[in-house]
Amino acid sequence: MNVLQKEFENILNTYVSGKHYDELKLAKADFITRTGQIDEETDEYESRMNSFNDWYLFNYRKDDGSRIIDHYLKGKDAEDDFIKAINSVTYSLFLFNKINFRKQVVIKDVLHDNKFVLSKENGELALVEDDLFVGRSIDYKGEKYLLNGLCTLPREILSTLKKESKKIRKLNNSDEEEQFLLNLERLKTKSVQYGHIDSSKIFVF
Repeated sequence: MNVLQKEFENILNTYVSGKHYDELKLAKADFITRTGQIDEETDEYESRMNSFNDWYLFNYRKDDGSRIIDHYLKGKDAEDDFIKAINSVTYSLFLFNKINFRKQVVIKDVLHDNKFVLSKENGELALVEDDLFVGRSIDYKGEKYLLNGLCTLPREILSTLKKESKKIRKLNNSDEEEQFLLNLERLKTKSVQYGHIDSSKIFVF
């Protein structure tokens, strides 16, 4: 995972400055429109920026319809394992299901209704059992990992999100899935801004 993360950081460094700076500004404005503005002083700011970085690389579309990661790979002689990993990135709603008897972290993909075991080399995970979050998984050389951009959600809305995920899953449409997940990030921003309001009254669909 360190190899992948370092490569992603190198790609980001290339596409956030120079001739790409204007594109970055457009992408950030789009992301804020979709997920809400968050104060730089809040505890959530770093995780929000990590979420933006992942979205910018793997979801944001340039004028020609290509993603940043596609633009980067074009004309490059990348390793097959790296290309396979890129094509495996899954944006979803996840639940830290449990730690099994082998001391492995089991993650439930709530949106796509499946489970997987995280690689023990995933690195330190700032999550505990029953944590609910929006993020991205990736397959690399037969192992599963989570990318850095994780947006945690209130645990008490799990049943609501399971029902909503089932509706979205039936549509079988990646655009609808992305819209749903970005909306969850927007509602999370709203819940931070209005901490005195019960989550069930904010996460309404």
